Amino acid sequence: MTGGTAVPTVTLPHGGQLQGVWDQGVRVFRGVRYAQAPHGALRFAAPVPVLPWSGLRDATAFAPMAPQLARTARADAPPLGAADCLAANVWAPPAGPGAGLPVMVWVHGGGFFRGAASEPLYDGAAFALQGVVFVSLQYRLGIDGFLHFEGEEHAAPANRGLLDLLAGLQWVRDHVAAWGGDPARITVFGQSAGAGALACLLGLPAARGLVQRAILQSPSVACQTLQEAAAARHAVAALAGVEPSLAALGAAPQSAVLHAVHRLASDPALRLQHGLGGRNFFPLRPVVDGQVLAAPPLQALAQQWAAQPPDLQVLAGCNADEMRLYHVPGGAIDRVTEAQVESFAHEVGLQGSAVEALRGMLPPAQRTPGEVLCALQSDYYYRVPAQRIAALAQRWARSAHGYEFAWPSPQWRGRLGAAHGVELPFVLGNLHTTAGQELTGATPPAALSQAMQLAWVAFARGGDPGWAPYGAAPPAVQHFGDTGLYAPHPQPARFQLWDGLL
Repeated sequence: MTGGTAVPTVTLPHGGQLQGVWDQGVRVFRGVRYAQAPHGALRFAAPVPVLPWSGLRDATAFAPMAPQLARTARADAPPLGAADCLAANVWAPPAGPGAGLPVMVWVHGGGFFRGAASEPLYDGAAFALQGVVFVSLQYRLGIDGFLHFEGEEHAAPANRGLLDLLAGLQWVRDHVAAWGGDPARITVFGQSAGAGALACLLGLPAARGLVQRAILQSPSVACQTLQEAAAARHAVAALAGVEPSLAALGAAPQSAVLHAVHRLASDPALRLQHGLGGRNFFPLRPVVDGQVLAAPPLQALAQQWAAQPPDLQVLAGCNADEMRLYHVPGGAIDRVTEAQVESFAHEVGLQGSAVEALRGMLPPAQRTPGEVLCALQSDYYYRVPAQRIAALAQRWARSAHGYEFAWPSPQWRGRLGAAHGVELPFVLGNLHTTAGQELTGATPPAALSQAMQLAWVAFARGGDPGWAPYGAAPPAVQHFGDTGLYAPHPQPARFQLWDGLL
């Protein structure tokens, strides 16, 4: 339909139809399953495509989120979500099939154990209003998506959450033309774990050619070794009170398993107690299993792209104060000790001289242990990976662009700064949402949101966000803050401290 009064419907390639709704002047189709519900025998299996159907199906309600607990869950908190989570949501302009519109596919973050595409923060109407078909994907999280069961490859392949996303992108390629999208102009974008998952996928031969452009916001690319994955499985099982086997964990009460993961995620001391070191901030990650993931993402990208340069354009960036999201609320930043700084540096292989060099680069008021740990972890988990991906794309891909988000949030008495995730409401145009205002405060600058949206859409349309490509020495990036500025990346020496480690 091209009008705004009749109920919008689309006909998929196999002949089945979907009925959506009009919202804010765009067509919205929610809860469109791209794979069968992974419960029963399919719970830990690779995703299985949805069977074709005939007739009209309702697509007005979101699918359940993947099973998880609320972010601030207490010991008796009930589980949220359900197994039937493998779904896409589509926001599309009023256009017919064959319109050839650019497509943007959003992958949410959440540490690989929480989050949902249905969150109001991720509403895609703002992009659809600019002529983009916006698709958001859900994938399995927690033990269902990322707990590794060594020796159980036939029953439970590794990295099931990544396989879900791969299946979701294949579904988008095969179906998005029904909404007027161009399957040859697909941009994937994600933040944090979502961007990290995409970085994993971009290094997989099976994903080559599925997308033409990628935007990686604060990519969380740290993966687990087989040994770390085994430690995570044993830790979850011990806290849930079951054996660390596929059968036992699959049969365990869902609440017990979810609370085990939640406790490990929220308590660094508990992770250490169970053999999970400080290198991985959350207990579940993609695992370098030798089959789905043959190498860590940065290494896999370097190997795959050098062997066969991809027909891909990349925009990668980070926030200036990433880890303040985790260290400022609750005051943890003021309780960090020098011993904790030394422990983290040792865990990730950073010499003491490098720590002192970083301390010297910080303003004098930010040389406390908490500020130093925050800066080290910001660089290790997000900022350096974004820079490394941009550099690899500049060398091997069609083009590369970089950015840094530096708008200082006034939240937490002005201490939150440009923390992890603060760019999300600006990029997605959802400054009014509750989650957005928790990050930005009540009066965020709308002009900054408009500037970021225009850049993201321009990149999706033609691969040029509006500033020069990444590639000079030192490389220049677009800074998004109180004023827009294209300039060399701040303190390239900070990134050089990680040479040989990341």
